[in-house]
Amino acid sequence: MSIARILLLIPLFYFLQRGPRENGNFWALLVMGIALVSDMVDGWIARAFHVETDWGRVLDPLADKLWLGALAVFLALPSRENPLPLTFLVILLVRDAAIIGGSYYVFRKRGIVVTSNYLGKATMFVIALTLISYTINWAPPLFGWLTPATLLWIASGFILISAGQYLLRFVHYSGRR
Repeated sequence: MSIARILLLIPLFYFLQRGPRENGNFWALLVMGIALVSDMVDGWIARAFHVETDWGRVLDPLADKLWLGALAVFLALPSRENPLPLTFLVILLVRDAAIIGGSYYVFRKRGIVVTSNYLGKATMFVIALTLISYTINWAPPLFGWLTPATLLWIASGFILISAGQYLLRFVHYSGRR
């Protein structure tokens, strides 16, 4: 399912290019929803039927990072009406690259697969919400103050805190005997 989710990037980018024309943003959001639901179902199936594997523990978060990173790169294109700020894009991509590199290092050194924790999952959720808000320039009606710019600051905080937390975990796992 993780590989299928990665392949969903193709229709996502097609619809994002359409933008508001021909309901492109609606269809892009629908593809994002399908990817989110497939991610949740994949995790539920793996846990419910005890078919979790190291490969799945690696591929699933990698697919998440690929999805959010690719979407962020697309949303940061200067041709977009409301481009995602480059600073946000850089901290997101640097954090994700560091997590992938650190995870690889810990696996090679100690044979430990570093899995995401609740802070990592919450960070991915906030990043996804931020990118969705940038896709359609949307703020929830009940929380009008929660604009794309506000979400950007909140997501940046989550990214920096989770990056520090991952760093501590990598140091801990690397030194473990």
